[in-house]
Amino acid sequence: MVHKSTEPEHTTAPGPRFRISPSMSAQKVAVLGAGAAGLITAHTLSRDGFEVQVFTRDHSPGGQWAQERIYPGLKLNSVHGEFSFSSHAMAPPSNTSITGGRLTAQDLSKYMQEFADTLLPGRIMLDAEILNVRRDKKDASWSISIRNKRTGESETLKFDKVVLCTGGTSKPKMPDSLSPKAASEAHFMGLVIHSAHFGAQLQNILYDIPAQGDHEPKSIVVVGGGKSAQDICAYLASEGRKVTIVYERTDPFAAGSRPLPDFLRKSRLFSLISPYINLRTRLERFLHTTWIGNKLVHGMWNVIIADSVKAMGIPKDSLLHLTYSPFWQMRTNDEGVPRANSFHVLATQGKIQVVAPARVTGYGDDGRSVLLSNGETLSADLVILATGYASSWPDIFDGETAADLGLHRCHPIRPEMNGEWKNYTTLANPPASTPDTEVWSSSVYKGIVPSKNILRKDFAINGAVFSASNGYMFEVTAHWISSYFLGDKMKVPNTVEEASMHAEREAMWLRKRFPEVNLTLNEACTSFAVFFTWPQYSDELLEDMCLPSMRNGGNWLTWPFKVVDIKELATLHEERAANRRKHV
Repeated sequence: MVHKSTEPEHTTAPGPRFRISPSMSAQKVAVLGAGAAGLITAHTLSRDGFEVQVFTRDHSPGGQWAQERIYPGLKLNSVHGEFSFSSHAMAPPSNTSITGGRLTAQDLSKYMQEFADTLLPGRIMLDAEILNVRRDKKDASWSISIRNKRTGESETLKFDKVVLCTGGTSKPKMPDSLSPKAASEAHFMGLVIHSAHFGAQLQNILYDIPAQGDHEPKSIVVVGGGKSAQDICAYLASEGRKVTIVYERTDPFAAGSRPLPDFLRKSRLFSLISPYINLRTRLERFLHTTWIGNKLVHGMWNVIIADSVKAMGIPKDSLLHLTYSPFWQMRTNDEGVPRANSFHVLATQGKIQVVAPARVTGYGDDGRSVLLSNGETLSADLVILATGYASSWPDIFDGETAADLGLHRCHPIRPEMNGEWKNYTTLANPPASTPDTEVWSSSVYKGIVPSKNILRKDFAINGAVFSASNGYMFEVTAHWISSYFLGDKMKVPNTVEEASMHAEREAMWLRKRFPEVNLTLNEACTSFAVFFTWPQYSDELLEDMCLPSMRNGGNWLTWPFKVVDIKELATLHEERAANRRKHV
């Protein structure tokens, strides 16, 4: 039985009213975060009879796609049909025929708001900052302490179960040497912001940094080579601002002279030429454990890289070639068809100055410059730090609760687990590994449940597995979590030790699969990483629930090219219910 520790109802203006049901038969679940993972998790749990309340500190639903976080020019790596849920259709963008259905941040923000309004009315508490999450030792319930950002009032609510959906993009990470505090101490006269705050600060930036004209232009320096840095540079350059990007290497990217057909883009093809922790089919075993398969896989990746560079018209001597390998990285930005206002096009035209390979190390003595690792200085009136995000988890859980759950940031990998994938020919000759990753081991089973908590069935995570297809994978994971909470017949570990060994095996795999990536930096989005191999991971979750996998169909010849569609998941609720009735 769960009780609210203050008043029987709570309203957060201007959001909807949430009322805890007087019926105490349904278990109460707190979903922390109203991003894509949080919304689909809340909807799935609600359909399964749970009383659900969603918390978000934002003023609108959507998480990183909340209306107040986005800005013009921000584009997804997804096209229409790749980031939506089976229970609510997404309208196609107006320029689909030209862009292949490229989604903008505005498209996804609008969709998330529609999803919340249509399927979760009264279930989302906006402007609610989570102060603490802890388990009550007396009755094993969960206490969620929150603060209303509008009124400043705090309260504590109680729940039976918690799903953590805060993601890994809610807490900006800044190097100490470049922080606003460091800038102030160096008497830097310009503004220093993180890329997470670019949307909120945009109008002030455009006012303070006028477009280039007859006068001496003010300078904007963007630190970092990831997608956020590139999108911000492209937008500012398109608005006539003088902008310089500084990086050591940029994210890899894919592009083409025309949109990829669905049978290539939305099929299992890219997942098949990316090795997965378990080789599930004969074709995968051929591609990743034989000499000729290795040649074919890396040959296809080399063609993708070469075609992308050609499509973007990047000269041979361009600093834009300083990228990571798409094969060995957890992310690859999909640029699609080249656009006149895209980062690579504008940088090639000289409208974005590129300084690389270099790092910004601090602020100059003159108050109007930044220092570079190569000994040079750059004029700067505004510094935008696109330096990534830290895990949101330490701010939510105190040390005792984190230890109780087993949410330890890292611990050593057992030496005997090394070498399991030595027969993977495609993983021969890897790049140098990040030293910190050498000892990192996640404690989260499949990126969903802390191993130490596997038997309690009162806590889960959605959104901590890095993927190239969030819509499909978030929805499958939401059903997995609901089945797990309900105690359905599932293929899950029977002991904490079994779950821990499974999590450590996954950690060892990530170290081998993505050696250049420092996985210790943000466990909130890298408890496990599948990226292109999201179909295999999703299939395993479906099989855990005793449901059919590889739902896109096809025969022995066509299955790699059959489109994977979110509509395949529309009947999961009914299928799970049918299974439940069988095992009563």
